[in-house]
Amino acid sequence: MKKFIQIVAVCFSVCLILAGCDNGSSSSTVESTGPQRDTVIIKLMAFTPDTLTVNKGDTVVWINQDIVAHDVSHFPDRAWHSDTLNPQNVFVKVIDDSSSYFCSIHPTMRATVLLKK
Repeated sequence: MKKFIQIVAVCFSVCLILAGCDNGSSSSTVESTGPQRDTVIIKLMAFTPDTLTVNKGDTVVWINQDIVAHDVSHFPDRAWHSDTLNPQNVFVKVIDDSSSYFCSIHPTMRATVLLKK
């Protein structure tokens, strides 16, 4: 057992050393040719980020990581809205225009999705 712990400790140390060798610069570039997927986290009674800028046709996924239920509703008229999102539930929407949204269960929770120009 003692030898196993020593092996694990050595492997962990090597991983830390290798991770520290990255100089932080990268010459590779990833270009996207299609719609993107962006994520909004619902946690601690807030949408994060509270302002998200996307391209028309991008998909936004809202993930409820809070301990209470929420929803995602167009502000102010609920022109679109999710079902109730219990903890760990998600809501997915393709974005066609800029809009504000809120949680109709907790109306002080508000955020915005903006389209890039």
